[in-house]
Amino acid sequence: MTTENRKEMTAERTDEIDHGVDVDAHREFIDWLAEHPREGRLEFRATGVTEPTANRTTTTIGDWALGGEAMGEEREHTLEFGLPPELEDAMGYLEPTDRYEAIEGALAGLTACINGTIAYNAIRDGIDVADVTTTVRAPVDLRMLFGIHEIDRADEMYGELEIDVEVTGDLTPEERTLVREYPKRSPVYTLVTLEHPNRPRVEFAA
Repeated sequence: MTTENRKEMTAERTDEIDHGVDVDAHREFIDWLAEHPREGRLEFRATGVTEPTANRTTTTIGDWALGGEAMGEEREHTLEFGLPPELEDAMGYLEPTDRYEAIEGALAGLTACINGTIAYNAIRDGIDVADVTTTVRAPVDLRMLFGIHEIDRADEMYGELEIDVEVTGDLTPEERTLVREYPKRSPVYTLVTLEHPNRPRVEFAA
């Protein structure tokens, strides 16, 4: 988004604030995005580096891109993935350590994205949503991970994903109908529930 765009968007605003967001600025951003879809296209990135102990990875989140323009070069968020200590102990780890598992990280991201999606859409539609709590459960069968099942049985790895969303607020029946559809607009919900065909690029360094 250019400086000119920002100036245009701030020309006329009220003082309405909802969920810590300037409502007019928020709606103006949506209008800008509708008119400039290419400029508004985001790319988020994460880089994970293995540690000496199996399945432990330090992941860094930093730069990202908006409309092809690099941003956030000074950002650096570090996430440490692993397993719960009981699993590490059962799997032969010499020094079990409690970290969150990568699946838990994905589920945590899904809860945050659903909550944010509901808030954004409630602001846009003028619906008085007070709080949102999302709980996600994913039953997992690890036999493919450990080579017991072949890759062609990937569709057997997960049981049904359970997503429970609790919304508080004085909503009309019509507003509740709208809010029930909001989670399906979540980018992470789309990421984990729809098929995105790809083939990982594996390169080798000496």
